[in-house]
Amino acid sequence: MVEVDWTGEDVLALRTAMKRSRYEFARLVGVTPRTVVLWENGRTTRMHAASRRLLDRVLSEADSVVVTRFERAIKAGREAAGHTDDASAALDRTIKLGRDKAQAGPEVRQAPIGLDEEVEDDDVRRREMLACISAGLAGHAAELLASEPERMLATLDAGSMSERRLGFLEESTAALGKQVVQVPPHELLQGTLDQFRTVRACLGERQATPHQIRLVRTAGRLANVVGEILFNEGHFGQARLWYTTAIHAAQDIGDRYSEDIALAGLAYLPTYSDKPREVLRLLDPRLAEDPATGAAAAWLWGMAARAHADLGDERQFAYCIDKSARALDSVSSEELPIGIFSFRPEKLAFYRAIGYARLGKPDETAIAAAQAISLYDPSETMEPALVSFEHATALLASGEVDEACAVATAAITNANTYIGLTVTKRAKRFDSALLNNSGRAVGEWRQRAREVIDAQRVDV
Repeated sequence: MVEVDWTGEDVLALRTAMKRSRYEFARLVGVTPRTVVLWENGRTTRMHAASRRLLDRVLSEADSVVVTRFERAIKAGREAAGHTDDASAALDRTIKLGRDKAQAGPEVRQAPIGLDEEVEDDDVRRREMLACISAGLAGHAAELLASEPERMLATLDAGSMSERRLGFLEESTAALGKQVVQVPPHELLQGTLDQFRTVRACLGERQATPHQIRLVRTAGRLANVVGEILFNEGHFGQARLWYTTAIHAAQDIGDRYSEDIALAGLAYLPTYSDKPREVLRLLDPRLAEDPATGAAAAWLWGMAARAHADLGDERQFAYCIDKSARALDSVSSEELPIGIFSFRPEKLAFYRAIGYARLGKPDETAIAAAQAISLYDPSETMEPALVSFEHATALLASGEVDEACAVATAAITNANTYIGLTVTKRAKRFDSALLNNSGRAVGEWRQRAREVIDAQRVDV
């Protein structure tokens, strides 16, 4: 059977092949005659998936003679479209030939398709209204019963976004989620905002429902990227607004994964404001539901583990970090892209290292940090440096001051390291831990760190 995309010409070809009036065809499909008029006139720029399924069903149930007649008509119409500017005229001629050869069935009027042909539709509407009145419904209720289904179909069919364009927006958003950890985040801000504005404008035009859902998801993820950029630049108030927007977008379409990813991002703000109890207040309602699988759930449990470690609660740290590991084990490595829309094993090892460092366990910190460093993509701009600082802290706790300073200096001077809020804050924490230590390595660390931080003009 020929593949059908269901254009207005295809609908007309099928109705004519079946030798049905608009009224009869509409009843057979399960729509109103006015909807058939809209289809055949091409008033809908794309047909909704539900409408296509209805037409597919009618075609699949048609007898072989109808199918053959229909296929001949649309094939001829497509061939004519390649050689003439009047493809619809060629289609009409082909359909007429098929009809002339037919010996049975009611004749189909050959008047041009147009909204001026709605006398038949008005008759149908009057019959529907009379049926409503006889059922005890009158006035506005009867009118709504008769008119709303077709209006809903027309609205659903009215989307203008192509699959290709939507796919491009989704792919570029996924790329931004990866790039934001691989380049200085502020370099992506303008492009991300421009794309967000484009998606928001498309949403305002009302697309077909499946496309509308995907656009909302894309807008939410772009808001997440903006939140990440603002967080790394230290603009916590604005970052909170964008993360919250991402959460609301995910909630609007029932996308729990994207909601959890945005919630984890939002938890960065109290985490890096040294407010672990606020982190737990933010995460506890979701964790009370015991999310057990997936990268987003693993991230939430990991953020909670960090907060418990900051509070010195070793038991809860161990519990949450184990829940994080179990959730991550449920996902294959192919499903874990680099970037802010996922949570990977190296991040889990990094969170272990942070927790052990806060709990005063230098040996465990060193092991976890070494594992994280071995897993991280060196092109990432912040977290490899943050892991190195945890390693340096473990060395410092073991009395290896010179080695600790060497590791910290290498982290902050690495060409890939972006000296944003998180790296600057962690560098200052390490420097404070040095206390009154002195020596060549300490002096070199402090000089290089000051030069790099001052050059970036980051105010923490």
